Amino acid sequence: MAEAKEECGASSSLEDELSCSICLCLYRNPVSLCCGHSFCRQCVQKALSAQQQDKAPYSCPLCRVELGSIVELQNNFHLCSIVETYLANKGKQDEGFATEKGEAVPCDFCLDKPQLAVKTCLICDASLCQAHLDKHSARASHRDHVLVEVGTGGSMEERRCQEHGKVLEYFCQDERLFICVLCSIAGCHKGHKILTLKEAHDMNLDDLSHTMDRLLRYINYLSIALEKLQRNKDQIETNTKTVTSLLQKMFGEIKTEIKKKEKKILSDIQSSEKSQLAECAKQKKEMEEKRDELVQHLQSLQKIKEQPNTFHLFKEFRLVLDSISSRKFRICPKMDVSVVELNEAAISSFQTLMGDCSSRLDTYLQDVQRLLTNQIKWNSEDPAAGSSSNDRFRKSKQKRSHKFH
Repeated sequence: MAEAKEECGASSSLEDELSCSICLCLYRNPVSLCCGHSFCRQCVQKALSAQQQDKAPYSCPLCRVELGSIVELQNNFHLCSIVETYLANKGKQDEGFATEKGEAVPCDFCLDKPQLAVKTCLICDASLCQAHLDKHSARASHRDHVLVEVGTGGSMEERRCQEHGKVLEYFCQDERLFICVLCSIAGCHKGHKILTLKEAHDMNLDDLSHTMDRLLRYINYLSIALEKLQRNKDQIETNTKTVTSLLQKMFGEIKTEIKKKEKKILSDIQSSEKSQLAECAKQKKEMEEKRDELVQHLQSLQKIKEQPNTFHLFKEFRLVLDSISSRKFRICPKMDVSVVELNEAAISSFQTLMGDCSSRLDTYLQDVQRLLTNQIKWNSEDPAAGSSSNDRFRKSKQKRSHKFH
């Protein structure tokens, strides 16, 4: 550690020596003045230009020695070579540091020649090689210990009881808190239902799986509802096309006398279609947004499920549950579109009674308009079952709410 600090200090000192006093960065295309000081070519050119604009004599930006009326900028090839060599060596050092940082942790129980650790025990706070891991796992008292990948256990300070300083190796199910052994024996958690860390981890994973199953069911419900919505949309368009076609044929026979009424009813029908399709589009957008949001939550839970750190898993799982409980995923009322068919017998009868068509036409067209306007039948039943999804998520969140000790 001391050697690393010395190397870091030496590197920093050398970098200061190889830095331009104007931009404070490593020299880029360095040039030297007659006074011996060096700068980046672009930096010194800007400084001399500023002096020229101020109508001041040219002088060194560092020592202020006057340079005369004509300034010669000499390329400092030697300094440029030093900077390039430094950058190359620095890159190798950074790469070596990154490699060293990523090396495996040595076993805490090996004495002579420490072997590389393959697992870390959160309860023992020790990294174990394969041989010591086998001995550790063979002990009956260690079967409930939580083993994680090396380097993923987090800091030990996060896993110590703030009151007793012991490792948090138990979980109080009554108060949803991580506790140490003294908390369970003589502390405020005495007499409570206590679980081992592994039991609590498995319990939370089980709750997480149930939550994922619930989200999958809602995604399935929304997918089915969207398919139904598309069929309803197609049926509305089919109904409108069918009715429009028949009415246009009838209006063609009536011609001028009924032209006004034809325009009015067609306009009303198109308006009705537009309104209903707009409602369909609105419902579709809402369902797609809910589905996409549920998919995002599901993906987040999938990542959390793979989290080996028990404490991070609890913390991230709470955040996702809070986000889920704050949203309403209730399925919209079921919409059914009935098939609208015109009565052929009524049309035939109507055609034979042309003399009396004025009054009958008004009544008939009003019925058609009513059918198209009321073809959507709403069903408020929630396919996800009795209570609202938001209520279930909220109850689930309250049930699984975990607090960190």
